[in-house]
Parts: sequence; structure tokens; C-alpha cells
Amino acid sequence: MRAAPLLLLLACDEADPCAPMCAAAASLYGDCLRASGLDWPAAGYADRADFLDACDTWAWEQRALEEAEEASGRTDRACAAREAALTDPEATCDTFTEFDWSGPLSGS
Repeated sequence: MRAAPLLLLLACDEADPCAPMCAAAASLYGDCLRASGLDWPAAGYADRADFLDACDTWAWEQRALEEAEEASGRTDRACAAREAALTDPEATCDTFTEFDWSGPLSGS
């Protein structure tokens, strides 16, 4: 019985492939807010951590939709593509706002 808690702990230790995308989004969006003289509360978040929690929830919701639609890997692919765009040296505030963060991901 002692192995079960250890296995559960190891399963929870896997890194979410969307975490780097969420961090990149928080960095770029935070910079955009500061450049506009705004802060996280002005954008509807208590702070950066609250934004990251919302992004994690977005990824979880997308995976739930993905599973229901049998579109395996769609969320991870979208996160990888968004991370690449958000960390591109040419990324701007428009890069962040061009993504539809409220809608479901399309495609399989």
C-alpha cells in the first residue's frame, strides 16, 4: 500500500507542457500592462500568480474539450505554438491579443 501514495506523487510531478506558454504569456502581458501604465488588477487579475492560475485553468478546460472531441494532443500543440509566438524576439502586445483566449481551440 505504501507504493500507491508514491505513484500518485510522481504522477503529479509531471510538468504541464502548457506551463512554459503560460509563463511566456504572463511575461509579455505583464510588460504590456506596465507599458500602458496599468497593473494586473486593471486587467482583472489580482496579480501575476492569479493570471497564471487562470492560464492553467484555460489549459485544463481545453484538455477537457479535447478529450470530449477525441482531438488528442491539440492543446499541447497549441501551447507550443503560442509559446513560440510569445517568446519570439519580435513579439508585441498584439501578439498576445491576437490569440482567442476565450474560445475553444479548433482543429484536431
